[in-house]
Amino acid sequence: MRQAKLDLEFTELRAPVSGRIGDRRVSPGNLVTGGTTGGTTLLATITSIDPIRFEFTMDETSYLHYTRLAGDGTAATGRGTNMPVRLKLIDEPAFSHEGKTDFVDNAIDGASGTIRARAEFANPDATFTPGMFGRIQVAARAPEETLLVPDVAIGTEQVRKFVLVVDHENVARSKYVKLGQLVDGLRVVAGLGPDDRVIVNGLMRARPGVKVTPLNAADTAASDAVAKTQTTAN
Repeated sequence: MRQAKLDLEFTELRAPVSGRIGDRRVSPGNLVTGGTTGGTTLLATITSIDPIRFEFTMDETSYLHYTRLAGDGTAATGRGTNMPVRLKLIDEPAFSHEGKTDFVDNAIDGASGTIRARAEFANPDATFTPGMFGRIQVAARAPEETLLVPDVAIGTEQVRKFVLVVDHENVARSKYVKLGQLVDGLRVVAGLGPDDRVIVNGLMRARPGVKVTPLNAADTAASDAVAKTQTTAN
């Protein structure tokens, strides 16, 4: 009786994961082979859809950069797991999909010089399909506040970058900065203080050491809006 019940259980296949199943590889009446050896017949393939995992590799230089940042206590905790990442597909302009890493391999591939990692993304509307290609952004440290200026305000002096700031006497001064990434049309800069007034318009008329008459950008925008309203009314 026990053997008969066991044989009956073997006639029903249950997938260990839920997801989307592909087309069947065999039809009723075909001869199939069971067991755990290499001769087992593949009946169908099921792929997980929600959540879905994105596998990627990072080169050794990037991996070293991340691990050293993680060592100073400012980066995400853990060995690469539960780290926020952002993804964009090949037809998308921005990294708009947010997820978290759930695995980083324990060795670097000596043939390619890369290490394999994996991130998990929610996929309730099945936008992601297994086999898709995309690009991923991995955060090397926790989010922090920073200063941003328009790219037009940045000047170049040989190999150094600078901006013109207005001091308390309304005199233009050069201030050297270190550039970061571009965020929504603005450039991340290091080397400025929160009270620095950066010249963003009229740069051709401003020179270091020359006294200027600064106009606040917000006040200028408000004046332009009032002028536009008056023109429309006329």
